[in-house]
Amino acid sequence: MRLVRVLWKGGLLAAHIALGAAAGALLALGPGSRLRRGLRVDERFMRWWSRTACSILRLRVRRAGAPPAPASLLVANHVSWLEVVALSSVTPCGFVAKSEVARWPVIGALASSAGTLFLRRGSSVSAAAATQEAVLRLASGRSVAVFPEGTSTDGESVLPFKASFFDAAARLGCEVQPVAVFYPRGAGDPAVAPFIGDDEFFPHLLRVLAEPEIVVQLRFAAPVCGHGRERGELAGSARAAVLDALDQERRALQLLPDCAPHESPWWWEGDMHGSFLRAEFRRVRPPDLELAFAQDLRP
Repeated sequence: MRLVRVLWKGGLLAAHIALGAAAGALLALGPGSRLRRGLRVDERFMRWWSRTACSILRLRVRRAGAPPAPASLLVANHVSWLEVVALSSVTPCGFVAKSEVARWPVIGALASSAGTLFLRRGSSVSAAAATQEAVLRLASGRSVAVFPEGTSTDGESVLPFKASFFDAAARLGCEVQPVAVFYPRGAGDPAVAPFIGDDEFFPHLLRVLAEPEIVVQLRFAAPVCGHGRERGELAGSARAAVLDALDQERRALQLLPDCAPHESPWWWEGDMHGSFLRAEFRRVRPPDLELAFAQDLRP
């Protein structure tokens, strides 16, 4: 069954990536005309592409909190390449990524056509160029997303945020939008989502394709105003907001059993996570917490 799943989903994803790379290259040559709701043609296409990719991967994206304002600097904890697709499916934004991604077959072409800013690690010249490009994009009204830990983790902790990623927000005084990325799973379930250490892309992709479903929760915390603030201060405030949002995610799960059946979020009732999580919720139920249900974003 796992092999069939990998072959079926892999074939669909390969075709979808090829379509995205080709269409993205064509859109890059055309004008950035605006459509309804203020979205550009390329932004609208990338949102459709990302939502379809989530459907193929069986990546269930949940969003909590208000969507970010235009021209925001989105900063998130980094666990996997999956949150790039997840974030693109819920809000238009360009990304800052390591330069190695540009050399990945097909994926690199797609990332380039989507307007990704590539940053060469350890290069001050590359960092300055990426910051300047981020300033230009934010000033033009487009949002930019970064992962200020500088690397990915297993999701159990959040590394210190590098202040250099906040230069653009400090210079423009734009809003910094903290986003907490959370992959809930049951006891004994393998941690498939984390892409860390010596992991290589294609072996990890195969593991993702073999999964029947992966759930990712994106919690948008209250934005941090960058006006009149130093980059180090912004980095500290944004990290604190992400840590608090992750803590809310873990604690809010404990209240689910007290909800009426018709109020229960559909994604906790599946075979993959349901039994363990429901048992944990019944075991610990803090009375002083309020459960905020996330918006259903099925592609």
